[in-house]
Amino acid sequence: PAPWIAPQRWAMVAALAELPGFEKLPGDLEDSAPRFLEWFNAVTPETEKLPLDWRDLDRRPFRKLLVVRCLRPDRLTSALAHFVRTTLPSGANYADLDADSNSFGVLEQAFDDASPTVPIYFILSPGANVVADVDKLAERDGMKRGETYHNVSLGQGQDVVAQERLETAHRAGHWVILNNVHLMPRWLRKVEKLLDEFAATGSHENFRVFMSSDPSSSIPIGILDRSIKLTSD
Repeated sequence: PAPWIAPQRWAMVAALAELPGFEKLPGDLEDSAPRFLEWFNAVTPETEKLPLDWRDLDRRPFRKLLVVRCLRPDRLTSALAHFVRTTLPSGANYADLDADSNSFGVLEQAFDDASPTVPIYFILSPGANVVADVDKLAERDGMKRGETYHNVSLGQGQDVVAQERLETAHRAGHWVILNNVHLMPRWLRKVEKLLDEFAATGSHENFRVFMSSDPSSSIPIGILDRSIKLTSD
């Protein structure tokens, strides 16, 4: 293989060559290595034409994604956004939806779709300060911290406190934010059942639940499915 292609990436190219239409890719990479290297070194290779007849993949963008995945996997996220933006009808409305909004603006929009049965779930990323945004939203809507707006950080013994706050909020129309729920995944099963009970009996119209967690595979699907999920990158 060309010396600038790492063994793992070359193995991916070889696997791709087993698909119809990609049989010649390994040979072309070796025979025209300098031209492919120019594409490889581009800042945004996903928007640049590939060398030789592979330039025609611009008319078949999903197949071009496969080449990007093999040779420049670091650009795959950007390539997927480019694919959505240029291929789907009104794709820019999806790929660039929140490009001009700050985190509080996005939360305000999401809050309009939240309800007593639809929580807002924050998937935390480095540097994000979701509590500050929820605090600001609570102040905007006249919710008073410690009275009608309850902030609970999950950890040892806090499940009892959190459940009490949820039950009170459900009846009285308060807001509750449960921070770092990934620390107590088993207890979330109980929260899921509790929210089901609230939905069945009917909550105060002002009742709202917010939750935050690190990315985690232990969060119950039932919690995620019912929630509006927000993150930042």
